Amino acid sequence: MSSIDLVYDSVIENLVSQEKIKGVSSKLNSLTANDERVLYVYGVMESLNIFPNVKQVAKCEKVADDYRNQGNKCFQKKQDYEAWQYYNLSLLHAPLYSESYIVALANRSAVFYALKKYKKCLKDIELIFTMNYPPKVKEKLMSRKMQCQDILSTEKEDEKEDYNVTLALCLFGQRHPRYLCASRKLEVECTEKMGRHVVAKDDIKVGEVIVKEKPYFKLALRNQSLFTCAHCLSRSENLYPCENCCYVLYCSQECKQAAWNSYHSVECPMMATLIYQSFSKLELLSLRTAIKARTDHPDWTSLFKTIEVTESLVNSELRGHVEVEPGKWVYDSTHYASVHTLATNIEKRNISDIFQKCVTAAAFIHLLSNMTPFLKTDGVVSSQKIRETIAGLLLLHGMTSPTNMHNIDTNVQSKEGDFVDELCIGSAPYPFLSLLNHSCSPNVVRYSKLGTGTMVLLALRPIKKGQQLFDNYGCHHAVEDRKSRQEALKKQYKFTCMCEACVNNWPLFSHLKPAESMTSTLKEFKESLLNGDSMEQLQKGDKKTAIELYKPLCTLAELLESYAPCMELAECQECLKQCLSIFSGVTPYGYNREIQWDAIPSLS
Repeated sequence: MSSIDLVYDSVIENLVSQEKIKGVSSKLNSLTANDERVLYVYGVMESLNIFPNVKQVAKCEKVADDYRNQGNKCFQKKQDYEAWQYYNLSLLHAPLYSESYIVALANRSAVFYALKKYKKCLKDIELIFTMNYPPKVKEKLMSRKMQCQDILSTEKEDEKEDYNVTLALCLFGQRHPRYLCASRKLEVECTEKMGRHVVAKDDIKVGEVIVKEKPYFKLALRNQSLFTCAHCLSRSENLYPCENCCYVLYCSQECKQAAWNSYHSVECPMMATLIYQSFSKLELLSLRTAIKARTDHPDWTSLFKTIEVTESLVNSELRGHVEVEPGKWVYDSTHYASVHTLATNIEKRNISDIFQKCVTAAAFIHLLSNMTPFLKTDGVVSSQKIRETIAGLLLLHGMTSPTNMHNIDTNVQSKEGDFVDELCIGSAPYPFLSLLNHSCSPNVVRYSKLGTGTMVLLALRPIKKGQQLFDNYGCHHAVEDRKSRQEALKKQYKFTCMCEACVNNWPLFSHLKPAESMTSTLKEFKESLLNGDSMEQLQKGDKKTAIELYKPLCTLAELLESYAPCMELAECQECLKQCLSIFSGVTPYGYNREIQWDAIPSLS
């Protein structure tokens, strides 16, 4: 159980013991505005004196040296990926440009050399030589630098992105004039039964790219925080720390500055507390969304105006749109309005769920008030008005996050080079993709190019003009029975699924039967593609095989659609997804060997 959960439990315990729980629930139930709900619960927590403990961690050479020594032990055992993470922890905790900082960089360069990342090794060494480095490291670094240069002089250039892959994964046709990340082949409709949803204006073939959306922002998860740029999710291994806190790494000065301007200037002093309290990714997403809503605007007054205009359009076809020039309205993830109007499902939430989310929002208000100047008046708007607005936004996005945010996943290779489990490396708001409804047998599939966060949506099944596009929220008929799927969807997304796979109770993958009455020509075509050798090559992440098979697999999926559900179509779709995973970039072996570290370090 996380520390913030303990805060919630403590509040409930105290209210029960004081026989106040019914009164508090009744009062909360009577409130209709999000800010009123949060500030009421804040008052309850204040009267009980129950808030998260505030933690602060400063840069410290002793802590940096301790982490570096742990890295040295791993390096001696040839545990290179573990050593790499410890050296990055050492960098994070070392005072900027101190001897501890420089030695951590030097040791990281040794890991890069051991992992044959010679360009990365050189980059760290060259950076050290621009600093006031201790003489004791010079000889070793010069030797390592020359070795890298000798090896690189005989190596081939890095493999360029394949033209055929780039072409295949470009947005198909013209861009939609209003929904800027989407194809003109799509339209957004709204009905009482389905809410906002996306339909096809024209026939869409398997493999067509119909959406290419950048997120409003990206949140790197803790499991990859020592390998990934905290802002752009780049896999650039030469990462460098925030100058103020001990928790985030960046690939460039540009990312560091962009993060600072957008959200990190507010999060930075709270980082130790946020990690120590184990706030979930959904809670952290709600916090960052509220912060970025403000930093996207020049002042509080302009944010209030955006919220006012956005909420006035919520029942129109311009919901979530902004007017970028007179008469021209767009729905685009670069604008906060598109995130502000995502569904909360508040009418389906019970009072216990709302109370828990109010506790989290109130905890954030407490931290923002006590650790940052974020909620202070700007001389124009009162601090009370600012506090009310952010309280409301924190609860709003506490409710939109569970049903609208998307994970950013990658596949990880095993030591032998095979694909192993999917690894979630981040999460983000994608306002357009959030408009898609769910099916346990989806007709589209999402994938993200590793290190970018940009999400691409392709047709997995042929989609006829007028048909709705259906994404998958994580419950698929091939891997989970209907009862389990419906329970999971009801719990998180607050609806009972009535897709074709649920209505017709489609079987699990292991129980799918071969297609009946398949023509001999189609059978031969299928066997030429879905044979043991090609499937083994895809399992090993072979890019050449993926490029060769991708378009024929799209054709096969079209031809097999009329036989659904059947084993052949399921196999074809899985191979298509495997190709996309290869195109998106496979995380090398070792990146999932996460070390354990504490938010508040202790010297060993």
